[in-house]
Amino acid sequence: MSLGLRLFHTLRHLRLRQIAYQLFYRLTGRLADNGARAQVQGEVFENLVLPPLSTPLGACAVQLPVRYTKAGFSFLNQSVHFPSFGEIDWNYAANGKLWVYNLNYFEYLRQPDLDYATGEQLINAWVDAEASHLDGWEPYPISLRLVNWLQFYRAANRQVPDKVQASIRRQYAALHRKREFHLGGNHLFENAIALALTARYLNDGPGRKKADKLFLAELSEQYLSDGAHYERSIMYHLILLWRQLDLYSWVGAPAGWDNKGKSSSPSLLFTTLRKSLTAQLSWAAAMITPAGHYPHFNDSTYGIAPDWSVVKDYAAALGLKAELPLEEGEASGYRHWSHNGLDLWIDAGAIGPDYIPGHAHADNLNFVLHLNGEPIIIDPAISTYEKNPRRALERSTAAHNTVTVNNDQNSSDVWGGFRVGKRARTTIKTDDNFRLKASHDGFSGTVHTRHFTLEKTDNRLTISDDLSGSVQSGVVRLHFASGQAPVVKGGVITMKSCEVNIEGATEISSFSYKAAAGWNCLVDAVGVEMKFQTSVKFEVVGRLINRSEHP
Repeated sequence: MSLGLRLFHTLRHLRLRQIAYQLFYRLTGRLADNGARAQVQGEVFENLVLPPLSTPLGACAVQLPVRYTKAGFSFLNQSVHFPSFGEIDWNYAANGKLWVYNLNYFEYLRQPDLDYATGEQLINAWVDAEASHLDGWEPYPISLRLVNWLQFYRAANRQVPDKVQASIRRQYAALHRKREFHLGGNHLFENAIALALTARYLNDGPGRKKADKLFLAELSEQYLSDGAHYERSIMYHLILLWRQLDLYSWVGAPAGWDNKGKSSSPSLLFTTLRKSLTAQLSWAAAMITPAGHYPHFNDSTYGIAPDWSVVKDYAAALGLKAELPLEEGEASGYRHWSHNGLDLWIDAGAIGPDYIPGHAHADNLNFVLHLNGEPIIIDPAISTYEKNPRRALERSTAAHNTVTVNNDQNSSDVWGGFRVGKRARTTIKTDDNFRLKASHDGFSGTVHTRHFTLEKTDNRLTISDDLSGSVQSGVVRLHFASGQAPVVKGGVITMKSCEVNIEGATEISSFSYKAAAGWNCLVDAVGVEMKFQTSVKFEVVGRLINRSEHP
Protein backbone atom coordinates (compact mmCIF):
# COMPACT_ATOMS: atom_id res chain seq x y z
CA MET A 1 0.00 0.00 0.00
CA SER A 2 1.34 3.43 -0.95
CA LEU A 3 2.07 5.99 1.76
CA GLY A 4 -0.52 8.33 0.29
CA LEU A 5 -3.26 5.71 0.41
CA ARG A 6 -2.26 4.66 3.94
CA LEU A 7 -2.45 8.27 5.13
CA PHE A 8 -5.81 8.73 3.43
CA HIS A 9 -7.33 5.73 5.21
CA THR A 10 -5.75 6.84 8.50
CA LEU A 11 -6.78 10.48 8.41
CA ARG A 12 -10.22 10.24 6.85
CA HIS A 13 -11.75 8.95 10.09
CA LEU A 14 -10.48 11.81 12.25
CA ARG A 15 -13.00 14.25 13.63
CA LEU A 16 -12.89 17.93 12.81
CA ARG A 17 -12.17 18.72 16.48
CA GLN A 18 -9.11 16.47 16.44
CA ILE A 19 -7.74 18.06 13.29
CA ALA A 20 -8.39 21.60 14.53
CA TYR A 21 -6.67 20.98 17.87
CA GLN A 22 -3.76 19.16 16.21
CA LEU A 23 -3.14 22.24 14.09
CA PHE A 24 -3.69 24.63 17.00
CA TYR A 25 -1.33 22.81 19.34
CA ARG A 26 1.34 22.42 16.68
CA LEU A 27 1.19 26.08 15.69
CA THR A 28 1.16 27.41 19.25
CA GLY A 29 3.44 24.82 20.86
CA ARG A 30 1.09 24.85 23.82
CA LEU A 31 1.45 21.11 24.57
CA ALA A 32 5.18 21.57 25.10
CA ASP A 33 4.73 24.55 27.43
CA ASN A 34 6.17 24.25 30.90
CA GLY A 35 3.20 25.22 33.06
CA ALA A 36 5.16 26.09 36.19
CA ARG A 37 4.07 29.72 36.07
CA ALA A 38 0.44 29.12 35.06
CA GLN A 39 -2.16 30.65 37.34
CA VAL A 40 -5.76 29.71 38.07
CA GLN A 41 -8.07 32.27 36.53
CA GLY A 42 -10.99 33.65 38.48
CA GLU A 43 -11.86 33.50 42.15
CA VAL A 44 -9.43 31.96 44.61
CA PHE A 45 -10.75 30.42 47.82
CA GLU A 46 -8.77 30.07 51.00
CA ASN A 47 -8.79 27.39 53.71
CA LEU A 48 -9.54 24.61 51.25
CA VAL A 49 -10.42 21.24 52.72
CA LEU A 50 -10.72 17.71 51.39
CA PRO A 51 -13.90 15.61 51.57
CA PRO A 52 -13.96 12.95 54.28
CA LEU A 53 -13.34 9.35 53.26
CA SER A 54 -16.04 6.80 53.88
CA THR A 55 -13.27 4.18 53.61
CA PRO A 56 -9.48 4.38 53.29
CA LEU A 57 -9.63 1.89 50.44
CA GLY A 58 -10.56 4.51 47.88
CA ALA A 59 -7.46 6.57 48.33
CA CYS A 60 -4.63 4.28 49.30
CA ALA A 61 -5.29 0.65 48.32
CA VAL A 62 -2.43 -0.84 46.35
CA GLN A 63 -3.50 -1.30 42.77
CA LEU A 64 -0.51 -1.43 40.44
CA PRO A 65 2.96 -2.99 40.56
CA VAL A 66 4.62 0.43 40.82
CA ARG A 67 6.97 0.60 43.75
CA TYR A 68 9.01 3.19 45.58
CA THR A 69 11.74 2.32 48.08
CA LYS A 70 14.29 4.86 49.33
CA ALA A 71 14.35 6.94 46.14
CA GLY A 72 14.26 3.81 44.01
CA PHE A 73 11.42 3.28 41.56
CA SER A 74 10.21 0.17 39.76
CA PHE A 75 7.86 0.49 36.80
CA LEU A 76 7.23 -1.69 33.78
CA ASN A 77 9.65 -4.32 35.12
CA GLN A 78 12.51 -1.78 35.09
CA SER A 79 14.04 -0.36 38.26
CA VAL A 80 16.09 2.81 38.79
CA HIS A 81 17.65 4.04 42.04
CA PHE A 82 18.33 7.73 42.66
CA PRO A 83 20.70 8.77 45.47
CA SER A 84 18.22 11.06 47.24
CA PHE A 85 14.89 12.84 46.91
CA GLY A 86 16.59 15.95 45.59
CA GLU A 87 18.45 13.94 42.96
CA ILE A 88 15.43 12.25 41.38
CA ASP A 89 15.63 12.84 37.65
CA TRP A 90 12.00 13.51 36.77
CA ASN A 91 12.98 13.57 33.08
CA TYR A 92 14.81 10.19 33.20
CA ALA A 93 14.54 8.94 29.60
CA ALA A 94 16.79 5.88 29.46
CA ASN A 95 13.86 3.46 29.88
CA GLY A 96 11.57 5.18 27.39
CA LYS A 97 8.77 7.69 27.58
CA LEU A 98 6.26 5.43 29.34
CA TRP A 99 8.68 4.83 32.21
CA VAL A 100 9.19 8.54 32.84
CA TYR A 101 5.42 8.99 32.54
CA ASN A 102 5.00 6.47 35.36
CA LEU A 103 7.57 8.35 37.43
CA ASN A 104 5.45 11.48 37.07
CA TYR A 105 2.06 9.78 37.64
CA PHE A 106 2.72 9.29 41.39
CA GLU A 107 0.71 6.06 41.48
CA TYR A 108 3.23 4.83 44.05
CA LEU A 109 1.67 7.17 46.61
CA ARG A 110 -1.09 4.58 46.83
CA GLN A 111 1.14 1.84 48.19
CA PRO A 112 -0.35 0.86 51.56
CA ASP A 113 3.16 0.62 53.04
CA LEU A 114 4.22 4.12 51.95
CA ASP A 115 4.33 6.35 55.03
CA TYR A 116 3.09 9.94 54.97
CA ALA A 117 6.51 11.52 55.49
CA THR A 118 7.98 9.72 52.49
CA GLY A 119 5.03 10.60 50.29
CA GLU A 120 5.28 14.24 51.29
CA GLN A 121 9.02 14.29 50.53
CA LEU A 122 8.38 12.83 47.08
CA ILE A 123 5.73 15.43 46.31
CA ASN A 124 7.99 18.25 47.58
CA ALA A 125 10.85 16.94 45.45
CA TRP A 126 8.65 17.19 42.36
CA VAL A 127 7.40 20.67 43.26
CA ASP A 128 10.92 21.96 44.01
CA ALA A 129 12.08 20.93 40.53
CA GLU A 130 8.86 21.58 38.62
CA ALA A 131 10.32 24.35 36.43
CA SER A 132 12.69 21.81 34.86
CA HIS A 133 10.14 19.07 34.18
CA LEU A 134 9.41 18.08 30.58
CA ASP A 135 7.14 15.03 30.17
CA GLY A 136 5.69 15.70 33.62
CA TRP A 137 3.90 18.78 32.29
CA GLU A 138 2.16 16.87 29.53
CA PRO A 139 -1.61 16.69 30.09
CA TYR A 140 -1.90 12.94 30.70
CA PRO A 141 0.67 12.81 33.56
CA ILE A 142 -0.82 15.98 35.04
CA SER A 143 -4.24 14.30 35.09
CA LEU A 144 -3.11 11.22 36.98
CA ARG A 145 -0.83 13.16 39.33
CA LEU A 146 -3.54 15.61 40.43
CA VAL A 147 -5.85 12.76 41.41
CA ASN A 148 -3.10 10.80 43.16
CA TRP A 149 -1.84 13.79 45.14
CA LEU A 150 -5.29 14.80 46.35
CA GLN A 151 -6.20 11.23 47.25
CA PHE A 152 -2.90 10.87 49.11
CA TYR A 153 -3.60 13.86 51.39
CA ARG A 154 -7.20 12.79 51.72
CA ALA A 155 -6.24 9.28 52.84
CA ALA A 156 -3.79 10.73 55.36
CA ASN A 157 -6.47 13.09 56.67
CA ARG A 158 -4.06 15.98 56.16
CA GLN A 159 -4.64 19.34 54.53
CA VAL A 160 -2.59 20.12 51.45
CA PRO A 161 0.44 22.30 52.36
CA ASP A 162 0.51 25.78 50.84
CA LYS A 163 3.45 25.06 48.56
CA VAL A 164 1.81 21.94 47.15
CA GLN A 165 -1.53 23.68 46.86
CA ALA A 166 0.11 26.39 44.75
CA SER A 167 1.55 23.69 42.47
CA ILE A 168 -1.84 22.01 42.21
CA ARG A 169 -3.30 25.32 41.07
CA ARG A 170 -0.61 25.67 38.40
CA GLN A 171 -1.08 22.12 37.17
CA TYR A 172 -4.84 22.53 37.13
CA ALA A 173 -4.54 25.72 35.07
CA ALA A 174 -2.04 24.08 32.71
CA LEU A 175 -4.32 21.08 32.19
CA HIS A 176 -7.23 23.36 31.30
CA ARG A 177 -5.04 24.94 28.60
CA LYS A 178 -4.05 21.68 26.95
CA ARG A 179 -6.87 19.20 27.26
CA GLU A 180 -6.22 16.43 24.77
CA PHE A 181 -8.96 17.19 22.27
CA HIS A 182 -6.49 16.33 19.51
CA LEU A 183 -6.45 12.72 20.76
CA GLY A 184 -9.73 12.09 22.53
CA GLY A 185 -10.33 8.63 23.99
CA ASN A 186 -8.97 7.59 27.38
CA HIS A 187 -6.53 10.54 27.47
CA LEU A 188 -9.27 13.17 27.23
CA PHE A 189 -11.39 11.17 29.67
CA GLU A 190 -8.56 11.19 32.25
CA ASN A 191 -8.24 14.97 31.70
CA ALA A 192 -11.95 15.39 32.43
CA ILE A 193 -11.81 13.25 35.59
CA ALA A 194 -8.84 15.18 36.97
CA LEU A 195 -10.37 18.57 36.18
CA ALA A 196 -13.74 17.66 37.70
CA LEU A 197 -12.11 16.37 40.88
CA THR A 198 -9.58 19.18 41.26
CA ALA A 199 -12.18 21.88 40.53
CA ARG A 200 -14.11 20.58 43.53
CA TYR A 201 -11.07 20.84 45.73
CA LEU A 202 -10.28 24.36 44.54
CA ASN A 203 -13.95 25.41 44.69
CA ASP A 204 -13.60 26.70 41.14
CA GLY A 205 -17.27 27.03 40.23
CA PRO A 206 -16.88 27.96 36.53
CA GLY A 207 -14.12 25.39 36.08
CA ARG A 208 -16.24 22.76 37.75
CA LYS A 209 -19.13 23.36 35.35
CA LYS A 210 -16.80 23.10 32.34
CA ALA A 211 -15.14 19.97 33.67
CA ASP A 212 -18.46 18.29 34.50
CA LYS A 213 -19.79 19.10 31.04
CA LEU A 214 -16.69 17.61 29.40
CA PHE A 215 -16.78 14.54 31.64
CA LEU A 216 -20.46 13.83 30.97
CA ALA A 217 -19.99 14.29 27.23
CA GLU A 218 -17.03 11.87 27.15
CA LEU A 219 -18.80 9.40 29.45
CA SER A 220 -21.70 9.26 26.99
CA GLU A 221 -19.35 9.08 24.01
CA GLN A 222 -16.85 6.52 25.28
CA TYR A 223 -19.06 3.90 26.92
CA LEU A 224 -21.10 1.50 24.83
CA SER A 225 -24.63 0.41 25.66
CA ASP A 226 -23.36 -2.80 27.29
CA GLY A 227 -21.07 -0.86 29.65
CA ALA A 228 -17.80 -1.51 27.80
CA HIS A 229 -15.26 1.22 27.12
CA TYR A 230 -15.21 1.80 23.38
CA GLU A 231 -11.46 1.22 22.94
CA ARG A 232 -12.22 -2.43 23.75
CA SER A 233 -9.30 -3.18 26.04
CA ILE A 234 -10.31 -4.78 29.32
CA MET A 235 -7.08 -3.47 30.82
CA TYR A 236 -8.02 0.12 30.05
CA HIS A 237 -11.61 -0.55 31.07
CA LEU A 238 -10.37 -1.43 34.58
CA ILE A 239 -7.95 1.51 34.74
CA LEU A 240 -10.66 4.01 33.82
CA LEU A 241 -13.20 2.33 36.08
CA TRP A 242 -10.83 2.71 39.03
CA ARG A 243 -10.26 6.38 38.28
CA GLN A 244 -13.99 7.06 37.99
CA LEU A 245 -14.49 5.48 41.40
CA ASP A 246 -12.08 8.12 42.72
CA LEU A 247 -14.24 10.85 41.20
CA TYR A 248 -17.42 9.21 42.45
CA SER A 249 -16.02 9.20 45.98
CA TRP A 250 -15.77 13.00 45.71
CA VAL A 251 -19.09 13.83 44.05
CA GLY A 252 -20.84 11.50 46.49
CA ALA A 253 -19.09 12.87 49.56
CA PRO A 254 -21.27 14.03 52.48
CA ALA A 255 -22.89 17.43 52.14
CA GLY A 256 -21.05 20.36 53.60
CA TRP A 257 -17.49 19.21 53.11
CA ASP A 258 -16.41 22.20 51.02
CA ASN A 259 -16.34 25.88 51.90
CA LYS A 260 -19.57 26.74 50.16
CA GLY A 261 -21.46 23.66 51.22
CA LYS A 262 -23.23 21.26 48.89
CA SER A 263 -26.81 20.41 48.26
CA SER A 264 -27.79 17.07 49.72
CA SER A 265 -29.78 16.28 46.59
CA PRO A 266 -27.93 14.11 44.04
CA SER A 267 -26.33 16.06 41.22
CA LEU A 268 -26.63 15.15 37.55
CA LEU A 269 -22.99 14.06 37.58
CA PHE A 270 -23.53 11.84 40.62
CA THR A 271 -26.63 10.07 39.28
CA THR A 272 -25.26 9.69 35.74
CA LEU A 273 -21.91 8.40 36.96
CA ARG A 274 -23.55 5.95 39.36
CA LYS A 275 -25.64 4.47 36.56
CA SER A 276 -22.66 4.22 34.23
CA LEU A 277 -20.38 2.69 36.87
CA THR A 278 -22.96 0.00 37.55
CA ALA A 279 -23.00 -0.86 33.83
CA GLN A 280 -19.19 -0.78 33.66
CA LEU A 281 -18.93 -3.10 36.65
CA SER A 282 -21.51 -5.43 35.13
CA TRP A 283 -19.65 -5.65 31.83
CA ALA A 284 -16.38 -6.30 33.63
CA ALA A 285 -18.03 -9.02 35.74
CA ALA A 286 -19.31 -10.66 32.56
CA MET A 287 -15.83 -10.63 30.97
CA ILE A 288 -13.61 -11.49 33.95
CA THR A 289 -13.54 -14.81 35.78
CA PRO A 290 -13.96 -14.93 39.58
CA ALA A 291 -10.20 -15.56 39.75
CA GLY A 292 -9.57 -12.32 37.85
CA HIS A 293 -8.59 -13.75 34.46
CA TYR A 294 -9.47 -11.94 31.24
CA PRO A 295 -8.16 -11.93 27.65
CA HIS A 296 -5.58 -9.41 26.53
CA PHE A 297 -7.47 -8.27 23.46
CA ASN A 298 -6.09 -5.09 21.86
CA ASP A 299 -3.51 -3.24 23.98
CA SER A 300 -3.45 -5.17 27.23
CA THR A 301 -0.97 -7.06 29.37
CA TYR A 302 -0.24 -8.21 32.90
CA GLY A 303 0.59 -5.87 35.77
CA ILE A 304 -0.85 -2.60 34.50
CA ALA A 305 -4.52 -2.44 35.47
CA PRO A 306 -5.69 -2.80 39.08
CA ASP A 307 -6.81 -6.30 39.98
CA TRP A 308 -10.50 -6.98 39.45
CA SER A 309 -10.87 -7.99 43.10
CA VAL A 310 -9.51 -4.61 44.23
CA VAL A 311 -11.83 -2.73 41.86
CA LYS A 312 -14.83 -4.70 43.13
CA ASP A 313 -13.89 -4.01 46.75
CA TYR A 314 -13.46 -0.30 46.09
CA ALA A 315 -16.82 -0.16 44.30
CA ALA A 316 -18.51 -2.08 47.12
CA ALA A 317 -17.10 0.35 49.69
CA LEU A 318 -18.82 3.12 47.71
CA GLY A 319 -22.11 1.22 47.54
CA LEU A 320 -21.69 0.05 43.94
CA LYS A 321 -21.78 -3.44 42.45
CA ALA A 322 -22.38 -5.29 39.20
CA GLU A 323 -26.00 -5.98 38.41
CA LEU A 324 -26.15 -9.19 36.41
CA PRO A 325 -27.42 -10.65 34.16
CA LEU A 326 -26.18 -8.40 31.39
CA GLU A 327 -26.49 -8.46 27.63
CA GLU A 328 -22.78 -9.13 27.64
CA GLY A 329 -20.80 -7.97 24.65
CA GLU A 330 -23.88 -6.88 22.75
CA ALA A 331 -22.31 -3.60 21.69
CA SER A 332 -18.63 -4.33 22.24
CA GLY A 333 -18.74 -7.53 20.21
CA TYR A 334 -16.91 -9.41 22.96
CA ARG A 335 -18.29 -12.69 24.24
CA HIS A 336 -17.35 -14.76 27.26
CA TRP A 337 -18.71 -18.29 27.30
CA SER A 338 -18.21 -20.03 30.62
CA HIS A 339 -19.44 -23.58 31.16
CA ASN A 340 -18.32 -26.42 33.38
CA GLY A 341 -14.66 -25.45 33.62
CA LEU A 342 -14.31 -23.99 30.14
CA ASP A 343 -13.85 -20.26 29.53
CA LEU A 344 -13.87 -18.99 25.96
CA TRP A 345 -13.53 -15.33 25.02
CA ILE A 346 -14.35 -14.24 21.48
CA ASP A 347 -13.50 -10.93 19.81
CA ALA A 348 -16.26 -10.37 17.28
CA GLY A 349 -16.25 -6.60 17.63
CA ALA A 350 -14.78 -3.61 15.88
CA ILE A 351 -11.09 -2.94 16.42
CA GLY A 352 -12.11 0.23 18.28
CA PRO A 353 -13.59 3.66 17.61
CA ASP A 354 -12.72 4.77 14.08
CA TYR A 355 -11.33 8.15 15.09
CA ILE A 356 -9.01 6.86 17.83
CA PRO A 357 -7.82 3.29 17.10
CA GLY A 358 -4.40 3.77 18.71
CA HIS A 359 -4.83 0.77 21.05
CA ALA A 360 -6.30 -1.47 18.34
CA HIS A 361 -4.79 -4.65 16.94
CA ALA A 362 -5.39 -6.41 13.63
CA ASP A 363 -7.09 -9.24 15.51
CA ASN A 364 -10.63 -9.62 14.14
CA LEU A 365 -12.25 -12.94 15.19
CA ASN A 366 -9.49 -13.65 17.70
CA PHE A 367 -10.22 -15.89 20.72
CA VAL A 368 -8.72 -17.04 24.04
CA LEU A 369 -9.37 -20.35 25.82
CA HIS A 370 -8.91 -21.44 29.45
CA LEU A 371 -9.71 -24.90 30.85
CA ASN A 372 -10.26 -25.44 34.57
CA GLY A 373 -8.86 -21.97 35.27
CA GLU A 374 -5.65 -22.69 33.34
CA PRO A 375 -4.67 -20.64 30.26
CA ILE A 376 -4.47 -22.88 27.20
CA ILE A 377 -4.70 -20.66 24.10
CA ILE A 378 -3.81 -17.04 24.86
CA ASP A 379 -3.55 -13.64 23.29
CA PRO A 380 0.23 -13.03 23.41
CA ALA A 381 -0.43 -9.53 24.83
CA ILE A 382 1.92 -6.54 24.62
CA SER A 383 5.31 -5.70 26.09
CA THR A 384 6.05 -2.23 24.71
CA TYR A 385 4.65 1.01 23.33
CA GLU A 386 7.91 1.93 21.62
CA LYS A 387 7.61 2.29 17.83
CA ASN A 388 9.74 -0.71 16.96
CA PRO A 389 9.44 -4.13 15.26
CA ARG A 390 8.20 -5.75 18.47
CA ARG A 391 5.30 -3.30 18.69
CA ALA A 392 4.46 -3.95 15.03
CA LEU A 393 4.51 -7.71 15.62
CA GLU A 394 2.33 -7.54 18.74
CA ARG A 395 -0.37 -5.64 16.82
CA SER A 396 -0.24 -7.89 13.75
CA THR A 397 -2.80 -10.47 12.66
CA ALA A 398 -0.15 -13.20 12.75
CA ALA A 399 0.33 -12.62 16.50
CA HIS A 400 -3.29 -13.56 17.26
CA ASN A 401 -5.44 -16.68 17.16
CA THR A 402 -7.08 -16.01 13.84
CA VAL A 403 -6.51 -16.41 10.09
CA THR A 404 -3.94 -14.70 7.88
CA VAL A 405 -3.68 -14.74 4.08
CA ASN A 406 -1.18 -13.54 1.48
CA ASN A 407 2.01 -14.14 3.46
CA ASP A 408 0.58 -12.86 6.74
CA GLN A 409 -1.21 -9.79 5.48
CA ASN A 410 -2.73 -7.80 8.33
CA SER A 411 -6.51 -7.69 8.39
CA SER A 412 -6.27 -4.02 9.43
CA ASP A 413 -3.36 -1.80 8.42
CA VAL A 414 -1.75 -1.21 11.82
CA TRP A 415 1.34 0.97 11.58
CA GLY A 416 3.45 3.61 13.30
CA GLY A 417 2.91 2.32 16.83
CA PHE A 418 -0.59 3.74 17.28
CA ARG A 419 -1.95 4.23 13.76
CA VAL A 420 -4.46 2.27 11.70
CA GLY A 421 -5.08 2.80 8.00
CA LYS A 422 -7.62 0.67 6.19
CA ARG A 423 -9.42 -1.43 8.76
CA ALA A 424 -11.48 -4.63 8.82
CA ARG A 425 -15.19 -4.63 9.60
CA THR A 426 -16.70 -7.54 11.51
CA THR A 427 -20.29 -8.63 11.02
CA ILE A 428 -22.01 -11.02 13.44
CA LYS A 429 -24.38 -13.32 11.57
CA THR A 430 -25.45 -15.82 14.26
CA ASP A 431 -25.26 -15.36 18.02
CA ASP A 432 -27.39 -17.67 20.08
CA ASN A 433 -27.03 -20.36 22.74
CA PHE A 434 -23.25 -20.94 22.55
CA ARG A 435 -23.17 -20.55 18.78
CA LEU A 436 -21.60 -17.59 17.09
CA LYS A 437 -20.87 -17.02 13.41
CA ALA A 438 -19.15 -13.86 12.22
CA SER A 439 -17.10 -12.61 9.30
CA HIS A 440 -14.78 -9.75 8.46
CA ASP A 441 -13.72 -8.08 5.21
CA GLY A 442 -10.16 -7.10 6.12
CA PHE A 443 -8.52 -9.04 3.32
CA SER A 444 -9.19 -7.16 0.10
CA GLY A 445 -11.53 -9.23 -2.10
CA THR A 446 -11.71 -12.04 0.47
CA VAL A 447 -14.06 -12.63 3.40
CA HIS A 448 -13.00 -14.62 6.45
CA THR A 449 -15.88 -16.34 8.26
CA ARG A 450 -15.46 -18.07 11.62
CA HIS A 451 -18.03 -20.25 13.38
CA PHE A 452 -17.76 -21.05 17.13
CA THR A 453 -19.88 -23.83 18.64
CA LEU A 454 -19.83 -25.16 22.20
CA GLU A 455 -21.72 -28.39 22.88
CA LYS A 456 -22.70 -28.12 26.53
CA THR A 457 -23.43 -31.82 26.92
CA ASP A 458 -19.78 -32.80 26.53
CA ASN A 459 -18.01 -29.40 26.58
CA ARG A 460 -16.79 -29.87 23.03
CA LEU A 461 -15.64 -26.64 21.41
CA THR A 462 -15.56 -26.50 17.62
CA ILE A 463 -14.13 -23.62 15.58
CA SER A 464 -14.32 -23.56 11.80
CA ASP A 465 -12.82 -21.07 9.36
CA ASP A 466 -13.84 -20.40 5.77
CA LEU A 467 -12.41 -18.12 3.11
CA SER A 468 -14.48 -16.88 0.21
CA GLY A 469 -13.45 -14.59 -2.61
CA SER A 470 -10.19 -14.02 -4.45
CA VAL A 471 -7.90 -15.74 -1.90
CA GLN A 472 -8.57 -19.41 -1.27
CA SER A 473 -5.74 -20.34 1.09
CA GLY A 474 -4.76 -19.19 4.54
CA VAL A 475 -3.07 -19.97 7.85
CA VAL A 476 -4.64 -20.35 11.29
CA ARG A 477 -2.32 -19.80 14.24
CA LEU A 478 -2.96 -20.92 17.81
CA HIS A 479 -0.74 -19.38 20.49
CA PHE A 480 -0.47 -21.74 23.43
CA ALA A 481 0.34 -20.42 26.89
CA SER A 482 3.89 -20.57 28.16
CA GLY A 483 4.33 -23.89 29.95
CA GLN A 484 1.96 -25.73 27.66
CA ALA A 485 3.72 -28.35 25.54
CA PRO A 486 1.60 -29.03 22.45
CA VAL A 487 2.68 -32.09 20.46
CA VAL A 488 1.60 -32.28 16.83
CA LYS A 489 1.02 -35.74 15.41
CA GLY A 490 -1.03 -36.21 12.28
CA GLY A 491 -4.18 -34.13 12.63
CA VAL A 492 -4.07 -33.96 16.43
CA ILE A 493 -2.46 -31.53 18.87
CA THR A 494 -2.01 -33.18 22.24
CA MET A 495 -1.41 -31.58 25.64
CA LYS A 496 -1.77 -32.63 29.24
CA SER A 497 -5.16 -31.02 29.70
CA CYS A 498 -6.74 -31.43 26.27
CA GLU A 499 -6.33 -32.33 22.64
CA VAL A 500 -7.21 -30.45 19.47
CA ASN A 501 -8.52 -32.48 16.53
CA ILE A 502 -8.02 -30.83 13.14
CA GLU A 503 -9.86 -31.40 9.86
CA GLY A 504 -9.05 -29.84 6.52
CA ALA A 505 -5.48 -28.63 7.13
CA THR A 506 -2.96 -29.21 4.36
CA GLU A 507 -0.02 -28.78 6.71
CA ILE A 508 0.31 -28.55 10.52
CA SER A 509 3.47 -27.46 12.32
CA SER A 510 4.61 -25.95 15.58
CA PHE A 511 6.55 -22.71 16.00
CA SER A 512 8.27 -20.88 18.83
CA TYR A 513 7.22 -17.40 19.84
CA LYS A 514 7.59 -14.88 22.66
CA ALA A 515 4.55 -14.12 24.82
CA ALA A 516 4.41 -10.96 26.90
CA ALA A 517 4.29 -11.61 30.64
CA GLY A 518 4.21 -7.89 31.30
CA TRP A 519 5.93 -4.75 30.13
CA ASN A 520 9.48 -5.43 28.88
CA CYS A 521 9.04 -9.07 29.89
CA LEU A 522 8.88 -11.87 27.30
CA VAL A 523 8.63 -15.61 27.91
CA ASP A 524 9.14 -18.52 25.57
CA ALA A 525 6.05 -20.30 24.29
CA VAL A 526 4.96 -22.63 21.52
CA GLY A 527 2.26 -22.16 18.92
CA VAL A 528 0.77 -24.29 16.16
CA GLU A 529 -0.10 -23.16 12.66
CA MET A 530 -2.47 -24.85 10.25
CA LYS A 531 -2.31 -24.12 6.53
CA PHE A 532 -5.51 -24.76 4.62
CA GLN A 533 -7.37 -24.33 1.36
CA THR A 534 -10.78 -22.66 1.59
CA SER A 535 -11.78 -24.13 4.97
CA VAL A 536 -10.48 -25.77 8.12
CA LYS A 537 -12.05 -26.98 11.35
CA PHE A 538 -10.55 -27.76 14.75
CA GLU A 539 -12.18 -29.22 17.82
CA VAL A 540 -10.99 -28.87 21.42
CA VAL A 541 -11.68 -31.81 23.70
CA GLY A 542 -10.46 -31.60 27.28
CA ARG A 543 -10.78 -33.12 30.72
CA LEU A 544 -13.19 -30.59 32.13
CA ILE A 545 -14.44 -30.37 35.68
CA ASN A 546 -17.12 -28.28 37.31
CA ARG A 547 -16.13 -24.66 37.95
CA SER A 548 -17.24 -24.96 41.57
CA GLU A 549 -14.15 -27.09 42.11
CA HIS A 550 -11.94 -24.32 40.65
CA PRO A 551 -13.03 -20.91 41.90
